[in-house]
Amino acid sequence: MNNHRFILSFLGSCAALLVSITGATASVIDLGDAAGFSVLTYNTSNVSDSAFQGGPIGVVNGDWKQSGGGQTNTQQPTTVYLSPGHTNNGPAVLTTVYNAPFLNSAWTDAMNASAMLASLTPTHTYGAITSNLNITESVVGTYVLDISSINLNQEHLTLSAPAGSTFILNISGNITLAGGSQGNGLHIAGGLTTNDVVYNLTGANSNLTTSGGGNAQQIYGIVLATGSGASVNLHPGAVIGEVITTTFTSSSGALVVVPEITPSSVIFGFLGLIVAASSRRALAGRVRALANRKS
Repeated sequence: MNNHRFILSFLGSCAALLVSITGATASVIDLGDAAGFSVLTYNTSNVSDSAFQGGPIGVVNGDWKQSGGGQTNTQQPTTVYLSPGHTNNGPAVLTTVYNAPFLNSAWTDAMNASAMLASLTPTHTYGAITSNLNITESVVGTYVLDISSINLNQEHLTLSAPAGSTFILNISGNITLAGGSQGNGLHIAGGLTTNDVVYNLTGANSNLTTSGGGNAQQIYGIVLATGSGASVNLHPGAVIGEVITTTFTSSSGALVVVPEITPSSVIFGFLGLIVAASSRRALAGRVRALANRKS
């Protein structure tokens, strides 16, 4: 019985750990085939002295152009998905895969996700955010912010909430982040991860632009800008998350990093092994007890 109680207690602890890792509530963020890219763009204009780590690159209807500079030299091996008839002009560590159906599906999923998120009822409404702002929530939930624009110079917007929470920022205008002082940009805190936050630029021509040396402007979360004239321009800047945009440009050592996430399948597989091993030990104990009674 003591072993059984230990096993149940241990499994309870594992379940609590699973909740803390995967979040206590289901997220409304569903990017479908668009999830997991470092950059997914409809047509890229110019990418120089930049690196894209932790996820594949996708260009739906254009060439991939990545060249020059020290940051590009740190590019890790990854896949560039292209539509047939287009070219990969990037470092040798990038492997080209032609897969138009997958790219078209990913872009459709991204557009649908943007429209769905934009339709959510706001929990908070802001005008233009032009100075340091901390938005902190103490209860697990989905928080939808309607914002007209974000324009910060050497300042930051920080979102904070417990693990399992989600922030959707529906921004009708532009995001402009300037200045070279570290610690500025769009940040997260509390239990939030980069998969829990989406900056959804809803205007047809909305853009996100960063400037200032040393990638001081950092953006934590998913940038979603699928309007016909929308763009993301890092000159330079760092995105820790994912960039999905119609047009993408970068220079001067810009960086996009997809954080490493432990898949739920791995976690459930680990718990399954624990349960199986515990079951085998319990069965062996019953067999030994039965044998002792017969003897």
